[in-house]
Amino acid sequence: MLADFAKKHNLVLPENFPSKIQEFCKLLLEANKTTNLVSKNDEQKLLARHVADSLIFATTHNVGARLIAPLHWADIGSGAGFPAIPLCLYFPQIRFYATESRKKRCDFLKLAKLNLNLPNLEVIQGKAESCGLKNMDFVSCRAVGSLDEDFERAKKILKRGGHFLTVKSKRLIDEMKAKNNKLLKRANITAYLLPEEEMEYALVHIAL
Repeated sequence: MLADFAKKHNLVLPENFPSKIQEFCKLLLEANKTTNLVSKNDEQKLLARHVADSLIFATTHNVGARLIAPLHWADIGSGAGFPAIPLCLYFPQIRFYATESRKKRCDFLKLAKLNLNLPNLEVIQGKAESCGLKNMDFVSCRAVGSLDEDFERAKKILKRGGHFLTVKSKRLIDEMKAKNNKLLKRANITAYLLPEEEMEYALVHIAL
């Protein structure tokens, strides 16, 4: 299922991606017994709902085309590690900063970093806009706040010419368009479907 999703979106999964993702999901499910990382309803849908939704961030053409120079990517509100962990595995050349304000979730992210051997990941407890990060090439977030709120956070740590990426429901984006949302006028929007789901989503990409 995940391989089909990747192929559909012109993504070539690294050789170790399937085994590492399986290991990560096992870690998450074990930790979820004592720490609320994902809802119980999502435990059986980690690959379809969370890993696939994380990989969609890799589809923007500005990522793969710019891997010659060292790149820095901050993820706001990483939670259980989506999209930060799958993206770390997909882009080992990029330095990722997973920011999360809740200590228990940071502890899990550090455990995942250790167990998955992710030297390109740094886990930071705190809010992305106030923890010293700056000049990021990419900033992502998933299910944090409103589009405008998330972009304001991202602007504070993005470099000039950097890229902000987020995912929202397509219905919400269409409603915002109908209200002439100023931010969407400068956004590149890609609609997509997740495996085993009927709801349509949208990847929103805004260059600073």
